[in-house]
Amino acid sequence: MIYKSPSNIALIKYMGKTEGNFPTNPSLSYTLEHLVSGVELEPVDAEDSWESLSGEEWMALSMSKKEQERFLSFFKKLKHIFNLEGQFKVRSGNNFPKSSGAASSASSFSALTQAVYHFALEKGCTKPLSTEELALISRQGSGSSCRSFFAPWCLWDEDKVQSVFFPYEKLHHDLILCGQGEKKVSSSEAHQRVRTSPYFEGRASRARDRLKTLTAGMKEKNWVSMKQVVQKEFEDMHNLFETARPFFSYHTEKSRKVLKILDQFWKEKQDGPLITMDAGPHIHLLYRLDQMHLKQQIDLSIL
Repeated sequence: MIYKSPSNIALIKYMGKTEGNFPTNPSLSYTLEHLVSGVELEPVDAEDSWESLSGEEWMALSMSKKEQERFLSFFKKLKHIFNLEGQFKVRSGNNFPKSSGAASSASSFSALTQAVYHFALEKGCTKPLSTEELALISRQGSGSSCRSFFAPWCLWDEDKVQSVFFPYEKLHHDLILCGQGEKKVSSSEAHQRVRTSPYFEGRASRARDRLKTLTAGMKEKNWVSMKQVVQKEFEDMHNLFETARPFFSYHTEKSRKVLKILDQFWKEKQDGPLITMDAGPHIHLLYRLDQMHLKQQIDLSIL
């Protein structure tokens, strides 16, 4: 059986983590149920190993030796947590590109956690756990994976992760691809490097303040306020990247052009999608369902 888990996009980011994969600031995410990772376990007589899932639903997936070691290392930890014995062929895959800023790590590690848990539960090796308990276990492998257990909105603050309610329960997500290939600086490495930025001090406080403002805007259905907060938030995060030592950037020529087009669109229409970027070159857009006519008016054909 293939166990699936969705990706998520944080509107309030967590960038920087403490020992144990705890975030230095709270984060708020929207679950992207159409971007999915899957994991399948097959008992084998050989050592634990990994391979890509096959089938029309899954994109061909490659992982470096280091990535496989990280994935299988957490798999072994999960086996220990859930008292599951034996060796397995672990197959995983995504229906979207990995290492692109679309949080494939979050969805793949949450899918892995669920696969091992349910396999062990069916074998009678472990006791039933709550979603919150599973999410916090998954966090040990990939911090943001804990948010993939909740929909549509998830709040993660220190050792607490939970579903939260806001009026916008259903949004339309678009991903504008602005780069090719895998990113040169992984999200895990970015978490470490941002600490060298002179702007990292005060980052947690800024993020927490924006969380309060965004939460208020969502409850009041103030879309303009939400857009402003969400954009300032991802710009703050990317500023940390570009002022770190050594500095790095996920921006491409295309991403900068797309952001200018979207900025001009908002100025002209006084409306538009929420705009954000994760630790990658691609741009995420979130539309209200009554904004589909606006989506058709954004002209990216000049790129």
